[in-house]
Amino acid sequence: MSILKTKDAADLLAVSQTTIKRWASTFPDCFPKDRAGHYIFSEQEIGLLIHIKDRIDHGETLDHIAIITNIQVPESPPGKPEAAVSDVPMEDMLSRIELVERTLDHKADEVVSMQLLQHREELEELRQMIEQLAASMETMQTPVARSFSGQDEIHPVAAAKLQAPPKKRGLLRTLFSLL
Repeated sequence: MSILKTKDAADLLAVSQTTIKRWASTFPDCFPKDRAGHYIFSEQEIGLLIHIKDRIDHGETLDHIAIITNIQVPESPPGKPEAAVSDVPMEDMLSRIELVERTLDHKADEVVSMQLLQHREELEELRQMIEQLAASMETMQTPVARSFSGQDEIHPVAAAKLQAPPKKRGLLRTLFSLL
């Protein structure tokens, strides 16, 4: 195989020229350019492009793909298709393990974030309940005698009942006793 241009590499891998350029620009140390600034691809670079395409087909994102620059593309005997870089089982297994580890880390971070958000919401609800209870307690603790401030004199029995702590009574008894 000779040196290929971007269009030839795109046709060989069945992707667009823009995709090849994007992959090559993501890994500038692995893909050389000619004097005119165009990418050129040897067998080694085609093998790297095949590796990138295989990783993307397996669900990896471009920024998570690891490129090993010392990969040797095996020479294929005449009549047999060329072996892709992804045929190396150990490298494929390691990259899959790395992908699973990254995915697990990402999911763990998501779970912790969701738990923190849920705890914050629960704490906010509890804070609001405490504020409501405090407001209710304040209204219950204000003396009823203040409501009679327009009158100069209160019957002594009524004044004693107002200052004494309220007894626990049923709701109906309380209403009837005030009347």
